[in-house]
Amino acid sequence: MSKASRDKGQRGEREVCKLLEGHLGIAFKRNLMQTAEGGHDVLGLDGCAIEVKRCEKLALEKWWKQTVTQAKDVGALPVLFFRRNSEDWTVAVPTFTLMNWITLPMDNHYSLMSVTQFTQFYSQLKAKGGL
Repeated sequence: MSKASRDKGQRGEREVCKLLEGHLGIAFKRNLMQTAEGGHDVLGLDGCAIEVKRCEKLALEKWWKQTVTQAKDVGALPVLFFRRNSEDWTVAVPTFTLMNWITLPMDNHYSLMSVTQFTQFYSQLKAKGGL
């Protein structure tokens, strides 16, 4: 992976931390040990393993598999944030977590939503003891 690609990924992780902080009012930080130890990209959202992808060429199936694997390793809900240049962030969560919560377009094993929808979903899920 090139330095430019790594830098872009790190900027994306910082963007997601700031977005979540703005929506949920709690602190988030990048997982600086992810390269050495593996694992998800963002820490601070109880019960969730957040993976961040900031890339022009979408590879959702590949990214989703990575997100699920990392979440299983820590027993958490897989959450994938991704965006391309000049686009808003999109969030993918497992479809099964949305049953009886929100109706969204579904694609394979995950459902896509905006950051605002995700933070509302997370707040409701946590309040009802779902995490």
